[in-house]
Amino acid sequence: MKILNKIIFIVIMIFLLLPLASMVLWSFFSSWGAENLLPQNFTLRGFVYFFNSQDCIIALKSVLYSLQVAFISLILSIMLSRFFITTDFRYKIQLESLFYLPMLLPVVSVCIGSHKMFLSLFSGCSGLVVILLHIYFSLPYSFKIVYSCYEIWGIEQEHIARGLGASRWKSFYLINVPIYLKGYVTSFIMAFIISYSQYFINFFIGDSRFVNFSMIMTPYITGSDRNISSVYTLIYILYGIIVMVLCSLIEKSFNKGKIL
Repeated sequence: MKILNKIIFIVIMIFLLLPLASMVLWSFFSSWGAENLLPQNFTLRGFVYFFNSQDCIIALKSVLYSLQVAFISLILSIMLSRFFITTDFRYKIQLESLFYLPMLLPVVSVCIGSHKMFLSLFSGCSGLVVILLHIYFSLPYSFKIVYSCYEIWGIEQEHIARGLGASRWKSFYLINVPIYLKGYVTSFIMAFIISYSQYFINFFIGDSRFVNFSMIMTPYITGSDRNISSVYTLIYILYGIIVMVLCSLIEKSFNKGKIL
């Protein structure tokens, strides 16, 4: 049985890593003919092109923007979860299900349907519209993770701390956060990924100030230059990995008491 598990694990890892290995090779080589066993013509042209262009700045701004969306989505998810876990009313399940609708609705349909409404309500505030739509599609995933944690553990520990004289903030920070930190970090990362990968929202609703990494990367991927498209894809993945690693490090530091 152990041998079978190892074989399945190896097959899954090969399946996951082969596409990434192909992109790594194409990032450093400009050609790979069918008659050649290994790629030819080592080059750093794609990396030089990226870091010498405005695309580097746009990519960093895209990461910071998605971090902002993820943070807001996490805060809203915590507030909503605490509301649902502490209150009981007749249509609680029906109301909860409404928060999951964006998971089912196509991004294109929502953007087209809301375009005219947002233009009339928020004329000249395209930035607000873009961030609202990013939160709209990120919040359900973030909320689902946080609320699932609250359904398991509840907030009774906070109530006990409050009864012993702790303030609302101390009971949340010293009791709630250590218990739910892993769920909060997972929720934050999920919201970040959803926002970070958005293309159509910025393309359809935003203006030149809200060009994100997905928008500048897509034309290169659909083009014929495999070297540059592979470099952009790797950097896109790298930024996402960096954010996830930083979140994990913050979680470990908190658990060790270094940032308490």
